[in-house]
Amino acid sequence: MKASLKWDGHLGFEAVGESGRPIVTDASVAAGGRGLGPSPMELVLFGLGGCMGIDVVSILQKARVELTTFTMELEGERAPEHPRGFTKIKIRLHLEGKGLNETVINRAINLSMEKYCSVRSSLKAEVETEYTFVEL
Repeated sequence: MKASLKWDGHLGFEAVGESGRPIVTDASVAAGGRGLGPSPMELVLFGLGGCMGIDVVSILQKARVELTTFTMELEGERAPEHPRGFTKIKIRLHLEGKGLNETVINRAINLSMEKYCSVRSSLKAEVETEYTFVEL
């Protein structure tokens, strides 16, 4: 896997990966950037959520769950000193669909976190998950 980044002359970069789709990342205005895109640490949370989300949807589909709504909220706590990496991340999943139950949801989450999510395996942070669901 490869990626390239081009500096914008300030504190931002345009990044392009193998998908060919660019994304802009920037520092916040408070940190001296222009706030034109997500910060690199926000991108880490997006990556974790996206990775886990893909896994959970795939696992639930294989379990014949008819998912209609799926949202996630991620909240990361960072170390107080540099390099200020994430020390703890909490993921809240909200699911609606036909065929949902605690057993199938727990299985999907556990398989993602323990086996499939490569972003999770790349992080040192403690990751907690919780969920709510509506079975239709």
